Amino acid sequence: MKHSNILVSVIIPNYNHARYLDERIQSVLNQTYQNFEVIILDDKSTDDSREVIERYRGCPQVSHIIYNEANSGSTFRQWEKGIGLAKGEFIWIAESDDYCEPSLLKALIEQVQAHPTCVLVYGLSQMVDLQGRALGERMRTYGNVFLKGRRFIQRYMCCENPVYNASSAIFRRKAAMEIQPLYMEYKGAGDRLFWIEIAEKGDVAIVNRPLNYFRQHPNK
Repeated sequence: MKHSNILVSVIIPNYNHARYLDERIQSVLNQTYQNFEVIILDDKSTDDSREVIERYRGCPQVSHIIYNEANSGSTFRQWEKGIGLAKGEFIWIAESDDYCEPSLLKALIEQVQAHPTCVLVYGLSQMVDLQGRALGERMRTYGNVFLKGRRFIQRYMCCENPVYNASSAIFRRKAAMEIQPLYMEYKGAGDRLFWIEIAEKGDVAIVNRPLNYFRQHPNK
């Protein structure tokens, strides 16, 4: 399978991140890997998010724009909604307050091409402040790693969550559709459970370079 044929569904779940939303969407649209659709989900924002989002209505790569009538109370419920709408073989949860390198999707999809059994691929994240200035050292690095899913769980997931930020990862839609929705019941640690459940469905690759910028701010 050639990596250029893999459709990626990019889910952008937003709640009151109007300040960062345009940069987020632009960093998706400007990817060097261009075979993707964009699904924008707004969870009843009370700021100017709708005004920003509407600028992208009619964009050829934007397949869905959905505004919730009431706040769901959980970003993980937005994940589930996006996964249900997605047509891509792989999914990228591009959180609305983060941004990334233009090469992110290309680098992650290349790992899928090299390792077709992958259900999860992620790169490193650099924490940044409101203005995009780097905060301290880059997050923990590994060598480029390919692991059986169970080995990944045993080695990395028992004591921490090495997928520090969903925006750094892509995962196979089929695997996500097969897992139990227990992760949605959690307020904070649901993503850790989600990655464990995904990894049990196949193998995992880690790209040893920072591709994602994980923004730290009071309104997370």
